[in-house]
Amino acid sequence: MLAIGLAYQFNDQFMPYHSDVIQTNWNDLQEKQQILYIGMMRTEAAGFLASSTAIIFLLFIPYRNRLLWSTYAIACVGIIEYLPSLIATYHVSTVSEASPPWPVLLLGTFMFLIGLVLSVPVLRKGSSGGT
Repeated sequence: MLAIGLAYQFNDQFMPYHSDVIQTNWNDLQEKQQILYIGMMRTEAAGFLASSTAIIFLLFIPYRNRLLWSTYAIACVGIIEYLPSLIATYHVSTVSEASPPWPVLLLGTFMFLIGLVLSVPVLRKGSSGGT
């Protein structure tokens, strides 16, 4: 999530699959169109950066203290960030010739679900009542 956020935050033009969707190169866009695309990318970046930051704090404080609620919180933050992006990028791949990275987002979503399933029993076993 952090890598996606940083990539979207610091790119000075849209991604190759954006170009594939609109069938236009970055340099062929008007300045106002470029401003709009960069603004949308920065908005997406903000969500990924905020979510990854929240997860880092959850991992290093409540999760390390074996608080069961943190496992659910980590999964919720991750899935809530990935799922809308997954749906949108999958839709783009079905209605255009573009190849957005929806499989990566699907993998990330499943990883959060798997992490939740694997973490809950371990935390319950080692928890000292901190639910």
